[in-house]
Formats: sequence, C-alpha cells, structure tokens
Amino acid sequence: MENGDYVIITGYHDDHIEQTKKELKEYKENTLYFKIDVNDEHSLIKMFETIKYKYGLLDVLINNAAFDQMESIENYKRDIFEKIVSTNLTGKMLCIKHSTNLLKKSEYPTIINIASRLASRPMLNSSAYCCSAAGIIMLTECAALELAKYNIRVNTVSPSLTITPLAEKSYTKEDMIKTAQMNPRNRLCEMKDIYNVISFLISPEADFINGENINVNGGLLLK
Repeated sequence: MENGDYVIITGYHDDHIEQTKKELKEYKENTLYFKIDVNDEHSLIKMFETIKYKYGLLDVLINNAAFDQMESIENYKRDIFEKIVSTNLTGKMLCIKHSTNLLKKSEYPTIINIASRLASRPMLNSSAYCCSAAGIIMLTECAALELAKYNIRVNTVSPSLTITPLAEKSYTKEDMIKTAQMNPRNRLCEMKDIYNVISFLISPEADFINGENINVNGGLLLK
C-alpha cells in the first residue's frame, strides 16, 4: 500500500475485520473490506462485481480462507467434514472462478492458494484438513494449466504450523511447543515467513514459476 496499491481484505469474523481496520487505518483510502463466507457463492459474486465497479481489474488473488475441527475418522460428523473441505478447497475454486475475468484485465495477474504441510504428510485426527490441503495443490495445478492462456500464473504456498488464531483454536500450547522443537529451525512458522514467499511469487522475478507448491516449513518435512 506504500506504493499506492489498493488492497481488498476479506474476513468472516466481524472482530477480526475491525481489528485489521484499526491496524491499517493510515491506509484506509487504499483498502476495501468485505465480510465473506466463501461457501456463499452469491456473496462472492457480489463482492467481485463491486471490485469490478470500483477498480475494473484484479492483479493478485490470495486464497487463504480456512476452517478446521480435529476429529478421528470414526467420529467425524459428515457435516463438519464437508464444511472443512468446502471452506478450504471448494471456496478457493469459487474465488478463482469468479475472479478470472478481473484477473484477465491485469498486465501481470497471479493467484496464490494457501495450503498446508498436511497436504504432504498425514496427521492424526486431521483427515478432513489433510484431504482439503492435498486438493488445493491439485486445484492449483489444474488452474495453472487452464488459465495459462490468459497469462495468469497460479501457485500454492504450504506453510507448516503457523501462529494464527485458527492454529491456537486447533492446537494446545503444548502441541505448538512440541512442533517447534521438532523443526530443524527450532521454531514455528510466522506470518512474515509466508508474506516473504508470497511477495516473491507475485513479483516479475517469479515469472517462470507456475503450478508449483512452495513449502514454507523450516525443513520439517525432512524428518
């Protein structure tokens, strides 16, 4: 935003949106906020119509909506399993679907899908999240092939356990400490680690990177 860019920020929880507004109040002229449930296709359509009306195009789409509720396969309720897959995977497909016409108008369009280390390695009581994360990587590869004719690049970023509100709801403090100790870098992933990779992937320097899954995990998958 320091460069005059306009940023559209979406969220599901009112308090998170309000907190972000406070943190970015000096950039209020360059930000637009939407309360969105990615499972509600009608609201997504309306959002992208508003973006078209205000800006006419979209340069970057970052797909990072996520939901999780850990449970064993034996005990998973179908509606919870489906909500996780719908939010984490189908919601990303819908955002790509309804943003493509705006991305086509950009000189340098790119899509970043956020997945997880769990796309590559299973974990107990996380079958829904693992399956959705693995699906995101394949969605990225399919989208990269299909949208290449529009010069739209599509890549995945797969972080390891990151300190976020969702992680704090899904994992105990002891789990997070243990995971950090298992990592060759001896810490958890931080938001800045993900930001740095995304910043590169949306830059012209990453022009030849397309359809890839970039793991940001400090080497955790090496063990």
